Amino acid sequence: MTNVHNVDLNLIRVFNAILDERGVTKAADRLHLTQSAISHALAKLREMLGDELFIRGPNGMHPTPRALELAQS
Repeated sequence: MTNVHNVDLNLIRVFNAILDERGVTKAADRLHLTQSAISHALAKLREMLGDELFIRGPNGMHPTPRALELAQS
């Protein structure tokens, strides 16, 4: 488990933007970051939480059950 003191709180902003926008590019635009920066942040989140969090589909990024659980917290 990750120590909460070592977590980059900007990752929460990225998670929420992807959840709301359902896409990396739209999340990047919303946060005024590059698509690459969002992808790297999502990779960190996936590794840290041990879940894919979002699965690419024909209509954008779809949250996994774990991502939806985290969004409720």
